Amino acid sequence: MVKVWMVFEALGVEEEAVEQSLEDHIETIRSEKGVELLEVEKDDVEKMDNPREDIEEGYTQVIEVVAEFERFEKVVRTVINYGPTYVQVEDPDIYDLKLGEAQNVLQNIATTMHQYAQMGAGGVLISRKSED
Repeated sequence: MVKVWMVFEALGVEEEAVEQSLEDHIETIRSEKGVELLEVEKDDVEKMDNPREDIEEGYTQVIEVVAEFERFEKVVRTVINYGPTYVQVEDPDIYDLKLGEAQNVLQNIATTMHQYAQMGAGGVLISRKSED
């Protein structure tokens, strides 16, 4: 098992939409097989002036989650799919990552990167020159 602390943030122009979107987000994570939410701490929705240049007035909310995952692979998949702002592995101090699980983690990342490239760059990724 892998215990992870995550922070999720939402920003929007409607107070109810911000609160509901984070609640839905957390409930979707809660329904994931291999994930157990141990703690969920929700801050109040706060009003903000000029949260971005194009938004005169908005609302924000933060939710902190402590979750336990059956495998590290599931942690990576959850981070990719749900996009927490912050992530911290709390336990265990040492994790035995087998080759198959490492391969699956890397393939999940590669697949996601390919999907992003297809959406925004026509399916082609440009390699950066390596720094020696």
